[in-house]
Amino acid sequence: MKTFSLYRDFFEVLDRKSFPAEKWEPYRSLYYHPHREFLRTYFTHFPLLNAQSLRQRVEAIKISDYSTLRHLVSTCPPEKLIKEAYIKCINIKPPEEEPDVYLFIGFFSPDGFVMNYKKKPIICFGLERFKDFGLLKNLFAHEYAHFLLSQGREEIPEEKRFQWLIISEGVATYLSQQAFPNRKLSDHLLFTNDKLNWCQKNESYIREKYFSGKLTSQELINLYTLGDPNLDIPPRAGRYLGFQAVKRYVNSRPEGGIQELLSDRNKALDMIRPLLSLKRLF
Repeated sequence: MKTFSLYRDFFEVLDRKSFPAEKWEPYRSLYYHPHREFLRTYFTHFPLLNAQSLRQRVEAIKISDYSTLRHLVSTCPPEKLIKEAYIKCINIKPPEEEPDVYLFIGFFSPDGFVMNYKKKPIICFGLERFKDFGLLKNLFAHEYAHFLLSQGREEIPEEKRFQWLIISEGVATYLSQQAFPNRKLSDHLLFTNDKLNWCQKNESYIREKYFSGKLTSQELINLYTLGDPNLDIPPRAGRYLGFQAVKRYVNSRPEGGIQELLSDRNKALDMIRPLLSLKRLF
């Protein structure tokens, strides 16, 4: 596994003597230009972003905004935590090809995600929102599962994308739990305790709204991603349903259950999909 610590070059920008009087030129020459292939690929996920809006964001940088992160990476290097998490994960399911991992500052990035880059999936962590690395190992395990599920796979058909979203999130949560069994379930789901408690109490309600047959695939994806205050459903509540379905499937197959799902996306879709709509999964 190769780890690319792009964030260090971003800190070089902050350390320039001309900063903060001059921001765009050091950002462009020390950070954007050396990593332009990666950053261009990343920024394509933000269709409203252009050169002008990026420059405006750079001009808004404050050194103080990154003081906590700089202290954090100096006292608790993320590279070390990711390497330790990777060892745990490959003991469960080794990859066909080792992942590349990118640690960067992207301004708009989610904490962790998998992105196609140079025709293969890579694991990425946008560090700008981290206040601590307490869940970084769990987050790596989660994204490692998505990486495995993305390797050399065809696109999911439109009509199955919502179901695959729920299933893949369930698989990722289950792998995190297997890699770090001493952590709380809320840590593996990347939920607060209150959100987990709500999902446990309202499992039937979540399932009713998700599988009513009244919403299109895209509407369901939006409901999963954003939640709906009018329905009193929080964002990503469906991850809990996916985890419960995967757990039930794996418990019914003591040998090779999670490895099967991580190796064969079609099998994951075919085997887990019927379990999603059951009234209770435990």
